[in-house]
Amino acid sequence: MKANIVIQKAKGQVIKICNSPKMFKKELYIYEKKLPFTPKLLDHDGKNTLMLEYIDGIPLIDLLKPDFARVAELIAELHELENKSGKVICHIDNNPMNFIYSKGMYYMFDFSEWEYDLPEKDLIHFLLFWASIYDTNKFESVHRSIINGYKKIGTINPLEWELLIPGVIERFDSRRRKFGKKEKNPDIVENRELIKNIYF
Repeated sequence: MKANIVIQKAKGQVIKICNSPKMFKKELYIYEKKLPFTPKLLDHDGKNTLMLEYIDGIPLIDLLKPDFARVAELIAELHELENKSGKVICHIDNNPMNFIYSKGMYYMFDFSEWEYDLPEKDLIHFLLFWASIYDTNKFESVHRSIINGYKKIGTINPLEWELLIPGVIERFDSRRRKFGKKEKNPDIVENRELIKNIYF
């Protein structure tokens, strides 16, 4: 378990107890930026505990029609915050459960694994989750929406994209194995081929 979470709906807050000083500092660094697409930081103890705004919403994966273009814009906005020699703040753990929809807004959660890296890596990683969920017909549309949404704000380097895909897939699959998740989607190979295309 990465952290202990205590949800206090009545008080409108979430207590997150991090299991390491490093995790705490990483989370605090992002939440102190007061981004419009993250929960508000209400308080912290300077050691391992964060008090965050409770947002009552629906996980992205449970939405009937997620606005993937808008979510991709949020990822691009995160990437635009800082740039260190071409490397940006990447969420890394951008699985569908770390995005929720509430009252017309999308939010991002859980920044305990963020790191400075190439933006293409983060976006490919996000796409891989959906490539594992949807059939090819659905994923083709989702993929197009994500790429086009991201390009409204961010830039994708086509050469970096092509070169990074094999390594990101390897990392993605390794993480899935680590957490005991087996690939069951019969369309996964075709979907991963679609990811190579960034021109729409």
